[in-house]
Amino acid sequence: MHLAPRLLALVLPGRTDSSARSRDRRAGRPRPSASVVPQSQGVGEASALRVYLAAVLAGAVNASAWLVPGTGFSAVLGWIAALLLVYTVRARRAYLPAFAAGIVGHLIGFYWVAGTVSVFGGFGPLASALIFTLFVALGALLFLVFALVHHQLPAAFDALALRSATAVVMAELLTIRLFPWHFGHTQLAFTPFVQIAGIGGAMAVSFLMFWLAEVSVRIVVFRERRRTFLVPVLLFVLAIGYGVAMMRTFTAPQGLPQEVVVVQGNASLAEKRDMDSARKNLARIYELTRQVAHPGSLVVWPEGSVPAYISAGIGRVGRPPVLPWIGDDTALLVGAYSFLPDRRRYNAAFAVYPDGTIPWPYFKRILIPFGESMPLASYFPWLKGLNAKAGVFSAGTESQVFFYPLRRPDGTASTLKVSPLICYEDTVPALAREATRKGAELLVNITSDSWFGRTLAPHQHHLIAAFRAIENRRFLIRATNTGLSGVVDPLGRTIVSIPPFVEGTATAQVTPLTYRSAYTHGIGDRPWWALLLVGFVATVHAKKGRPRVQLTRG
Repeated sequence: MHLAPRLLALVLPGRTDSSARSRDRRAGRPRPSASVVPQSQGVGEASALRVYLAAVLAGAVNASAWLVPGTGFSAVLGWIAALLLVYTVRARRAYLPAFAAGIVGHLIGFYWVAGTVSVFGGFGPLASALIFTLFVALGALLFLVFALVHHQLPAAFDALALRSATAVVMAELLTIRLFPWHFGHTQLAFTPFVQIAGIGGAMAVSFLMFWLAEVSVRIVVFRERRRTFLVPVLLFVLAIGYGVAMMRTFTAPQGLPQEVVVVQGNASLAEKRDMDSARKNLARIYELTRQVAHPGSLVVWPEGSVPAYISAGIGRVGRPPVLPWIGDDTALLVGAYSFLPDRRRYNAAFAVYPDGTIPWPYFKRILIPFGESMPLASYFPWLKGLNAKAGVFSAGTESQVFFYPLRRPDGTASTLKVSPLICYEDTVPALAREATRKGAELLVNITSDSWFGRTLAPHQHHLIAAFRAIENRRFLIRATNTGLSGVVDPLGRTIVSIPPFVEGTATAQVTPLTYRSAYTHGIGDRPWWALLLVGFVATVHAKKGRPRVQLTRG
């Protein structure tokens, strides 16, 4: 926090007068004159080159934070990026610089999307390049909307320095990001700070970051001094205090421990696509499971580990077992594929209870375009011919909680309530909230990140998923085909993990929890939608109340 404003002061002009701009905003009307007096430009008085330099640097720094995900360095870079972005959008014509920041950030930070589109979607180089270009442009809209909202908000938001914080939340709400990141995600390693996600989600972290960033910029660069600037500072102190309290509560949460085992078979894409290799991978995972499973443990296999379509109403493992069954009071959660009598097919998660019973499976609800489904193909069947490798899965419609009947080491019976999320679904807060409200005591994500190849994408995916643990105050178990697999505690800390592209298992003692977080059971994203409404109404009201100015010649 102290390093970032100092760096900002070195990179940007030592003093630029923005007080006239603030006074004009507070006045809400132009000065009376025979001709229109140009509005003071604040940062806009600095050269356009300096603003573009700050914007490009902001994009590069933000991207760099995503190149070292989940580290303290990432957290520091996240703050610096916020400061540079706030400086950028205070320029009068900041739209293009802000958009440029978004383009640079996505080109560098999420470079792997181009290769993933080619591998996962089966597209050629030209089509993959076009889709990646669309991804970058759509992602950069977040920065453009941030600048647009920042400039349109009325002067009332300046008194408490809320302009940037409001704008960033509105931008995160309104823009479509195919990889749904937030600025607040960069702060995962700042453990006390990110605990406010248990109240307001990742956007609460983004909001407070940019609130403090605006105050810092206005103090350091523009030499403004206001007592109201103490408000976000006090809230930051309270947030840290809240985070420390949560750390005391959830570092060693109360409750009976439950052993979980994560299995990573390290099956490459080529192995998954070849049936013989897929069967060998299945045998390898099964053998790894037999070596580490204990009575009463829950063993989690990755997405698609069983390369077969299994009837949703199978009921039991059968003889010989269709799904893996260890017996010996061991429970499993397994990734496979399923179908219904009407021939609909699904990417599914099956629970295998210790006695061999199999309840109704969970069907994946959010399908990945071009890989698991071809968008609009149901309306235009000819689209399927453009991508023959695209799946034909149907989407599930509801969350599922599995009630595992287990026995504790002392012989007493217990019920473990587990809810699965498949692949990309652990990046969507609403799905985890819904599962937790249904009674899930543990959250489990099974995925196949092998599509990403040897890139940083699995680490970025894991970073975003970790926020589901904080928001819901649940342990999150993640089993992936090629990594990164691991267990995340309710504070967002990874307590055990298996590195990418390594075969192995990880065992952890977790605590099934019933804690009701404010974000999951009460607040949700309502404050941010309310802020969006307030910002919109205030902007419209300010524009209606602004008197028209008649231009005069001469």
